[in-house]
Amino acid sequence: MAESTFSGYELMKVISPVTAIASLLIAVALATIKKLSLNKKKYCILIAIVTALCFLFIQFSFLFHMKVNLDLGRLDNNPFTLSLCAIFIFTCFSAITIKAFHKNIQINEMKKIKLVVFIVVLIGSTVWHQSSLNLVKTQDTNAREKIHLMETMINRSLISQKKALARIKSRVEKVRFEDFMRLINIDSKNYISDYNIIKGILVLDSELNYISGDNFSSSFYLNGMLDKPTIRSWIKRDVEEVQFAANSLTLDSDIPILMFLASIKLADQSHFYIVNLLDMNLLLEKSYLKYLSQYDTYLELTPNIYFSIDYKNETQVDLNNLTSRYNHFITEKINVMDLVEHNVYTFINDYKAIHIDTIIEQLILWLTFLFTFIFVLVADSSRVLEFKERHDELTGLLRLKALEEEFLKLWSVRGYSDFSVVIIKLDFFEEIHNSLGYETSDKILKKASEKISKNIDNQVLISKGINDSFVLYFTNTSPATLEQKIEALIVDLSKAYCIDTFEFNLTASAGVVHYQTSELFDFKLNLQQANIALEKSIDLGGNQVHFYHQSMDDKHNEIVTIRNNLHIALKNNELEVFYQPIHNLNGNQIIGVEALVRWSCNDEWISPAKFIPVAETTGQIVQVGKQVLDKVLHDIKKYSQLQNITVAVNFSTKQIIKDNFLIDLLYLLTQNNITYNNFTVEVTESSFQEKTSIEKTLRELINSGLNVAIDDFGTGFSSLSYLANQPANIIKIDREFTLGAYKDTKERKLLDTIIKVCYDLGKKVVVEGVEDEKLITHLSRYKDIRIQGYFFSKPLPVDQLIEYIRDAQY
Repeated sequence: MAESTFSGYELMKVISPVTAIASLLIAVALATIKKLSLNKKKYCILIAIVTALCFLFIQFSFLFHMKVNLDLGRLDNNPFTLSLCAIFIFTCFSAITIKAFHKNIQINEMKKIKLVVFIVVLIGSTVWHQSSLNLVKTQDTNAREKIHLMETMINRSLISQKKALARIKSRVEKVRFEDFMRLINIDSKNYISDYNIIKGILVLDSELNYISGDNFSSSFYLNGMLDKPTIRSWIKRDVEEVQFAANSLTLDSDIPILMFLASIKLADQSHFYIVNLLDMNLLLEKSYLKYLSQYDTYLELTPNIYFSIDYKNETQVDLNNLTSRYNHFITEKINVMDLVEHNVYTFINDYKAIHIDTIIEQLILWLTFLFTFIFVLVADSSRVLEFKERHDELTGLLRLKALEEEFLKLWSVRGYSDFSVVIIKLDFFEEIHNSLGYETSDKILKKASEKISKNIDNQVLISKGINDSFVLYFTNTSPATLEQKIEALIVDLSKAYCIDTFEFNLTASAGVVHYQTSELFDFKLNLQQANIALEKSIDLGGNQVHFYHQSMDDKHNEIVTIRNNLHIALKNNELEVFYQPIHNLNGNQIIGVEALVRWSCNDEWISPAKFIPVAETTGQIVQVGKQVLDKVLHDIKKYSQLQNITVAVNFSTKQIIKDNFLIDLLYLLTQNNITYNNFTVEVTESSFQEKTSIEKTLRELINSGLNVAIDDFGTGFSSLSYLANQPANIIKIDREFTLGAYKDTKERKLLDTIIKVCYDLGKKVVVEGVEDEKLITHLSRYKDIRIQGYFFSKPLPVDQLIEYIRDAQY
């Protein structure tokens, strides 16, 4: 009733009356099963087997409905009914099985269980019903689309033929009889040749006597197809416009005829009629309707004539006979030339697509049922399940939620002072997990939990935190005493772990938040503050304990603010790109630029040194890199000055390690007509902590013709000896090596050494951060040395950069 009221479709119902009756019968069966004792096993087994066989029969009939010609009566008329009946019977089977063979199930809090089951079944059945309604809606829409296409095509054909006859009428009106016959003979041949739909053109005098026509039209006339009084009176109406009408005597024949009529007056006032005879079978381009061939469509020409518009069907004369051949259809009226309306019947003849979709949609109900069935079976009140719910399976420690509950229980019994929350995390545990797998890492976690439990007294609440962390709640412990206990615990956790044949030496970090009264207890806030302190311990190198204080929160809030604002900036495409020129001292030419990201937030420039580390941590660096690359490619394409020099763009390791990074970059460069050797991929030296993951890609970049530059060389972890195998053809020496190098000092000697080593290895050298003229003079003795720094120019917006390049050329 609800479906019919709110979402009914003429084509078919998802919930049919047969479905409603079947569900009512199943409800009665379930109520009966609930009251039965079912103590005798053999009867239970027999009933279960019979029910299971019925289910399998209905389900397989549904699954293979298109392959097995098996008539299931009323159940067979609707695919949704068939799918639901299988679900209904399986429900009975499940009820019998649970009632007879799982009597020991004890379900706690039955009301809650019933509520959950009701909500799950309601959601599952609603999703299924809406999905099924969408399927019916799609089928209904397609069926109506065929009718609308047919209406459009019929009207177009009629308009075309009406215009064609109107052209003939205009040519022969008011001419002499001899000219009339000559023109008619010419037009007849031409139009019959040009239009396949025109079977013949018939010329009649004022008394409807035959004057001329081709073979088809003369045979048509001689067979008395115009002798019906209604047809003769229709022809003899004195109407100036071209008219058309179906010839009722031919409608049930192989070639039903549509007549187009034009009344002609000649120069001598004699009256003639031109009748174009059209094959109604060719009125539609049926090939255009092939994609809707799963529907059979009939046009009601008269209450007794139903004209098929499909190749394979024949015209029908009995509507009851027609509708009895199909299960589902729609009716709709079409308007023909704003003159007459006809009923159109569209029937589903092929349920293959619907059948496949109903199988998929039935899976929604099966998944819902499976969830409900499992949920009921596992809803046991045993203490084992309760323990597993409250304790971590690996370590046996409390879970976080249980930890909160336990603390609240203790606090409600008696008040505590000096309570603290401690989070302990094993340093570099992720690396062990990634390299040795979960089995070894799980054993380490278990041993760590044992060490924590051994070193802490029973008054302390311990919980397994997220991943490799542990959460401890201390009470009545001063900060000084607590610090000593945690430091001792960290020392114990740092002792060797013997796992199988391996020995591991780990360290641990701890974050602590301390409050004097437990009234300040806020589970989420306390954990967050302890976690902030933990991050501080890790940032300082780990293997230590750090207490939370308010300034940390400010720093954390600043990072969160930067992350959120950066998300908005990326979404609104607010990042900008500045360019710093790179000069070749030999010839003082601008041979390249480095693209540098800039971000203005609330009319204030945010330093990249602030937001880039945040973006690296949050993963936003990939979006930052993409936005910068898009803007650089746009600028290169727009300004010819950038097309003749090298443009360097910084890439994060997170970008480079992505699949298809090389292919995507080369594609973008090719699409923007950028020469490969005019583009430089810059990576910081610190990226080479992960060199194994990017080294191969960097070598492939060089082999493809691009440049690869190591930025900030000397500030990372590489030694001079590593230069020989470094996958880069450009080395950018960090400004730290230029400070003090303007005069003959050890800094200059170190800078000279690095430059010479790079030259010996065939690397191009860019010296960054050059601001002193004396240093420029010293560096100019190196051939092809490249300089980037404020001595020449600061980073510039692209429009100022273009002016700078133009000024330098002149």
